[in-house]
Amino acid sequence: MMIRKPITRSFPTVNIPDWETLNDSADNFPAVGFNCNAPCSPCPVEYLAALRRYLPSNDLELDTLSDDSDVHIIDAFSCDHFRMYEFKVRRCARGRSHDWTACPYAHPGERARRRDPRKFHYSGSACPDFRKGNCKKGDSCEFAHGVFECWLHPTRYRTQPCKDGTCCKRRVCFFAHTPEQLRVLPQQSPRGNGSGSGSSDMDYFGSPIRYRLDYVSSP
Repeated sequence: MMIRKPITRSFPTVNIPDWETLNDSADNFPAVGFNCNAPCSPCPVEYLAALRRYLPSNDLELDTLSDDSDVHIIDAFSCDHFRMYEFKVRRCARGRSHDWTACPYAHPGERARRRDPRKFHYSGSACPDFRKGNCKKGDSCEFAHGVFECWLHPTRYRTQPCKDGTCCKRRVCFFAHTPEQLRVLPQQSPRGNGSGSGSSDMDYFGSPIRYRLDYVSSP
């Protein structure tokens, strides 16, 4: 085994000191609990719960809500796009048992399940046969099945003001609480085929134009 001799520096007065970790502000933050493979790691839903106030949302600011409100913390799942295209549409990936009514995703056999309005071309009008419990068309029906399919449809969601305004305490509200939340749908697309249905309509339904209007609450 060879033993290397110490290297003689040409400029012994030049010395690069070691990194001083005691003055590093990062040392004040212990790196604990970041192992994603650990058995006690939180599930993605718990991560979202911790990050919900930092995620984009169309809900009200924290300082405009009352302390006793159930929605005093901005919901991570409250943005318009998620409500219209993901809420009770995307299948839940959680394996363990949990409360379906508190989960924003769809579950097998759940009556609140919605069809994806981007794939199934149905209107926001309620199906009369579904109300009677005997719609034979199933997913091919051109009308909405259930309250969620009706009011979360891109042609109806937040196109009307909420009668409770900023005092609304619903967990999921289908109506607008401020003028900025009010969605105004454009008229028939100039590139459309004039039939009033089809993918061309869904293109502009999926990207609503927001206008600032004189806000009048519904009766």
